Amino acid sequence: MAAVAVTGLVGACGTQSPSGGNEPSEESSEITPVASVSELKKKANAAMDGQQTVRIKMRTLGVPAEEQDSVPNFDCSIDFADSLQRCSGAIEFASDPEGFYFNPGETDPEAKKWVKIPTGESDAFREMFGDPEQYTDLGELLPEGSRIDGTEQVELDGTKSLRYDVTVDVEKNAEEKSAESGTEIDPEMREKINKLKKEGKAHLDYTMWVDSSGRPLKVIVNPPDPENAESDFRVEAVYAWDEDLEIKLPPEEDTRELTRAEAEELKQFMLSQQGQN
Repeated sequence: MAAVAVTGLVGACGTQSPSGGNEPSEESSEITPVASVSELKKKANAAMDGQQTVRIKMRTLGVPAEEQDSVPNFDCSIDFADSLQRCSGAIEFASDPEGFYFNPGETDPEAKKWVKIPTGESDAFREMFGDPEQYTDLGELLPEGSRIDGTEQVELDGTKSLRYDVTVDVEKNAEEKSAESGTEIDPEMREKINKLKKEGKAHLDYTMWVDSSGRPLKVIVNPPDPENAESDFRVEAVYAWDEDLEIKLPPEEDTRELTRAEAEELKQFMLSQQGQN
């Protein structure tokens, strides 16, 4: 089973027409850009604070058409107030404060469709499948070592928006994370950075579109961890804010709740499968 990591990040993202919740609240002809990534994060976080729901469609770019079914393309609905989320795509999964659910693709017609991982055992599964909320965390999307290289006033599917072109310096990212942790960059990481520099891949190009309030409308990013930058895969995410979403957990009659021992056994099996891929 493929792990969904937009930590590899993780995300189905066709371009959709934003709902009324995405309409800019200001009527000014232009959106005033900010000068730094830290200001961009601050404004976006303030705009997202208090939003009740978001629908995020995530699509992996740079993958041949015949392999699209094997990559983590998802359509996720999130209710922040009730801590609910449900995603469809390569793998179906859902969660609430009580546990994590996923559809293992059981072929036995007598078997229940869903498996529930109990609270206390679910964190590892959330990490393996990828938490869609990471796409609302600009600290993850725009990592250390980022800078704004340009902006442009554009319309995105009929919505007035401001596009930011952002560059991530992989070496600077590693140095800043190293300084924060008080440790040296390990030799393996340094070797990887040098390899990326020789290949001309040490600078990553990210793009973010925001509305007049600063909320993200669309992003195109490399995996959130720049250390995985040797991959040519990129993730595109499109947002629809404060839609009237009806998020339902899998029905109890079609769900089997695992014991802690069963959950641990399944976790180890899935981790071993990841290691073979």
